[in-house]
Amino acid sequence: MLCQITLRDEGCELLAASRGYIAVVECLVKLIQSDGQNGEEDSGSIFLACDTVMNILLKRENIRFSPEMSTFSSLLKALAYWVDGTEDPSVVMMAANICSLICNFTSEEALLKQPSFNASSLDSLAGLIARSLSSSGLDTSDTADLLELITAGYS
Repeated sequence: MLCQITLRDEGCELLAASRGYIAVVECLVKLIQSDGQNGEEDSGSIFLACDTVMNILLKRENIRFSPEMSTFSSLLKALAYWVDGTEDPSVVMMAANICSLICNFTSEEALLKQPSFNASSLDSLAGLIARSLSSSGLDTSDTADLLELITAGYS
């Protein structure tokens, strides 16, 4: 439902103003961390939460949204962890897309000032970025739009 609401600017404004995006990001981090640990995967919920976060980040300038770096630094780490354990190109592209959108409003220096983000986290993030760009030759119709956003975000 939130994913559908955030397709429109008004939905993103509401989620940002109420700080509900923090709950969405925290939920996404927990879903990623527990994915498959109980013998079941919840990839559908993870992708819906990713879409919600992506919608907010894509509309960030339109809705004058200033995200809290502490919230998104934990998401960067979780996304790198998620990608590290998969061969699924849609996971790699989704994670890389969100990372590129986050990197558009921060810097390496700002990330390293976050208590939960360190040089190892930065290395994992760099690995995710490299992996997404190296898989660009494996372009499928499912990931083509994400690849376009990723390359625009990294340039």
